[in-house]
Amino acid sequence: MRSAPIHNFRGNTAIVLVRSPEIGARIKDRCDRLGVKSHVRSTDLDSDTAAIADILVIDIDTADDAMLPWPRGAAPVPVIGLIGSESPGRLAWALAQEIDAFLPVAGLGNLFSAMVIAHEIFARKADRAARDAEQARRRGGRLDVIRAVLSLMQDGRDEALALKQLRAMAMVEQISLEEAAVKLLHDRGLAGGKRA
Repeated sequence: MRSAPIHNFRGNTAIVLVRSPEIGARIKDRCDRLGVKSHVRSTDLDSDTAAIADILVIDIDTADDAMLPWPRGAAPVPVIGLIGSESPGRLAWALAQEIDAFLPVAGLGNLFSAMVIAHEIFARKADRAARDAEQARRRGGRLDVIRAVLSLMQDGRDEALALKQLRAMAMVEQISLEEAAVKLLHDRGLAGGKRA
């Protein structure tokens, strides 16, 4: 279970990608008040700078994919999109980038709220991706479970007893049923089985 949303960003680092010096200065001032170190840039974000970021604030009116050193929608940190013009094309770009929270340029005083929302949405996306990866791994392991049960049945067990034995093996080893199947297949020298 994930912990409660973050409400203190003191000591975090924000990278601010904005071409307007005036807006950049206002965001920097707001970050200072929150105890957040900020680096305002008007150019593309390089990998070294991105590596120090805890959060990214980006002006979606002037941003494009080439500004970011990761594939579309794969930001490694929470991202806040600054909204100025509200043009459909710019909003579509921001949605394709899977921006975590939006902050109108006219409402920069709400940066803290946008940070809380961005961190929470980012954490939920990471949780969902981890769950999806685990489900895909388990779906991929179903064939190994069937093969392991069939292998145990060759020793004279029926399906229920073979599956029960495989489950017992998983419990004793404290591994998943799919991992137990892979281990059994490996131990029996059957092709496709790998050490769990």
